[in-house]
Amino acid sequence: MIPEAIKISRKFWLQEVKKLIISLNFETFEPNIDMLAGLRIASKSPQLTTVFLIASIFGALAFLYSFFGLLSNQTTPRFDTFGSLTPQEIGGHFLFGYIVALPTRNLKIGVLAGLMALAIDADHVLNAAGTDVQGRISHSVSFAILSSVLIGLIASQIFRKIAHQNSTTIASVVASSGKIEKKIVDNVNNRQNSLLLTEKNSVFYQFLVITLAAYMSHIAYDVFVDTRANFPLLAPLNFSDVFIPHIYALPIEGAAILLVYFWYRINSKRTFSNQSG
Repeated sequence: MIPEAIKISRKFWLQEVKKLIISLNFETFEPNIDMLAGLRIASKSPQLTTVFLIASIFGALAFLYSFFGLLSNQTTPRFDTFGSLTPQEIGGHFLFGYIVALPTRNLKIGVLAGLMALAIDADHVLNAAGTDVQGRISHSVSFAILSSVLIGLIASQIFRKIAHQNSTTIASVVASSGKIEKKIVDNVNNRQNSLLLTEKNSVFYQFLVITLAAYMSHIAYDVFVDTRANFPLLAPLNFSDVFIPHIYALPIEGAAILLVYFWYRINSKRTFSNQSG
């Protein structure tokens, strides 16, 4: 009698749950789907491990790009690793990088920008190791453009994978009971796919802008602390150093802040417009 009663009770509750879910409009589930499956949430509030991963990839790109320095005929003094890695140098680059991300009002994005501003100096590694190579190759404009595009692509793939895992979990939970109408499952899948396609471009441009701003902040700090700041800005097409006067340090930093501010402002308006539509 007791097992039979349990079966009846279980069947009754499954039927009630089915009726309740089907009776609800699909729009009721939409905020939860957006929260769990959307790339927007993952990219705007990344895990610290993801922040360090992206910063490490950026540093690796800076190191690899420094090999172009082997093509240069110019000689560069040996980089003094221990003499240059002072608290002031590390803290200054991180602070300048963090400041440019202030318009995002996101602590983790600020940390990412600060770490990326530090990671650019990975292009000194070859020179510091004793290789006869021109330093600061990753301080060039070409690296800024190439790395920004690559980081945008890599970040969009990372967050797309995270969002896809979350959306797969949701869809499997919804479909596993076998008691929900197929229409609801299809709507969930369609909504998730739409979000992934829409947000992927947003994530790409978000990290492209952050990477470019971090690069600009690094140049700004170098110019700020060095009255004789020279960079191979046109490398690898031209390895000649270009002098940037000390007076341009803060304007460069300000331009990076404005870049981030205007992009986030435009993107937030576009997002609001899409949601309203």
